[in-house]
Amino acid sequence: MNVTRRNCLTVAGGALFGALGQSGGLAITNAAEPVKPNGSPSSDLIIRAVRITPIALPDPPILMSGGLHGPYFLRNVVEIETDAGIIGIGETHGGERVTEGLLKSRDAVVGQSAFAYRKFAAAVMKQGRGVYAGIELACLDAIGRATGRRLCELLGGPVREQVEFGSYLFYRYAADDPRILNDPRIVDGRGRGDKALEPWGEVRTPAAMAEMAGKLQQQYGFRVHKLKAGVLPPDVEVETLRAMRDRLGDKHLLRIDPNGIWTVATAVRIGEKLKQLPLEYYEDPVRGQEDMAEVRHQTGLRMSTNMCVTQFEHIPQAVKTKPIDIVLCDHHGWGGITACQSLGTMADVLGWGVSQHSNSHAGITMAAMIHVGAVVSQINFASDTHYPILPDGADIIEGPKLPLAGGCFKIPARPGVGVELDRDKLARAHEVYEKCGIRQRDDVTTMQRIIPGWQRPTY
Repeated sequence: MNVTRRNCLTVAGGALFGALGQSGGLAITNAAEPVKPNGSPSSDLIIRAVRITPIALPDPPILMSGGLHGPYFLRNVVEIETDAGIIGIGETHGGERVTEGLLKSRDAVVGQSAFAYRKFAAAVMKQGRGVYAGIELACLDAIGRATGRRLCELLGGPVREQVEFGSYLFYRYAADDPRILNDPRIVDGRGRGDKALEPWGEVRTPAAMAEMAGKLQQQYGFRVHKLKAGVLPPDVEVETLRAMRDRLGDKHLLRIDPNGIWTVATAVRIGEKLKQLPLEYYEDPVRGQEDMAEVRHQTGLRMSTNMCVTQFEHIPQAVKTKPIDIVLCDHHGWGGITACQSLGTMADVLGWGVSQHSNSHAGITMAAMIHVGAVVSQINFASDTHYPILPDGADIIEGPKLPLAGGCFKIPARPGVGVELDRDKLARAHEVYEKCGIRQRDDVTTMQRIIPGWQRPTY
């Protein structure tokens, strides 16, 4: 047989899966026969197989306090095949450790009903919250397809049909900078000029960032704008926010996230300057609940986090220290969409607002985040998303990227998560994964390719 990208992903049951399972390749299945307790019918959606496809998607050279994003970001695509012939899809964090965790979870999942995804939650969660989140999403997608219901309708129904997102603004090097293109891990056809991965060029000054913020606002209609800080000296980053305010106007809300790179003294000093701006909230300027609480106390600013409260076990201490006003949920980090609903209920009791955290992701996750925003009524702040950063043509779903207008995504209309895998795109993304050699995120090493000896600074 002539093996193409498409059919190499769809061949089932033969030596191909077995060999790939040994080498950590694209699709791994458990050969166990499906178990049907008490002769239950196929409509019970008994899971026959779990397939995992690690992928690498192109990532622009964006900067954060921890360094520089590499030429690709990693994800794992999850598919569960049921005895009814319905396949549910999910997406979660990338990297070999997550792939291995997904593989170890197969025995706990195969033979179970997709309807009973909470039944095997504890067993799968032992491999990581992101592992469970990917499998839970695939189960919910299968249930939605089987019942003809959108994912949000399976979890109590949407409280809103459109979900607001903010612009996520990163300092960056030009995608066609020779130092970037010299990275030996690049295995696609990107290059200079019209072959550049993206059109922005270098954005490392207040004026350049304000220009990019203005263009993104015009394109997508954002009302809220978040600066990923901790890259330039803190006072320059305040100047960046001022330039953004001058470009966008006072009606547009600003956020800043230094990713915990500042000292308490710096965070307090900068916090006083932020009071002159239309600041919506101050995210993780310092590390740890105690230091966050100190900055919150001294500045009186509204504080948010995706660093000091990232799991339910952190909440009791946060009740004592009072470090935040807003928590950022993440269905990968907190352990599934249902966990985000639980977090919303707790946030109500604690008087916290809720938003959504984002990391580099593809369209399956984007669709899932829209459903999260639709069912968690406590999400009362625009969510983060990297999705506009994903280059056109790089997504793994059928058709174009999900449309964003007026700063909002509409809930996908189709059943389940609402998107379909494009098998050719998925195969291409796996092929890039195999060729590029990246197996875990390492922003420090990438940064050191540009600035030898670079180390994360503290301000």
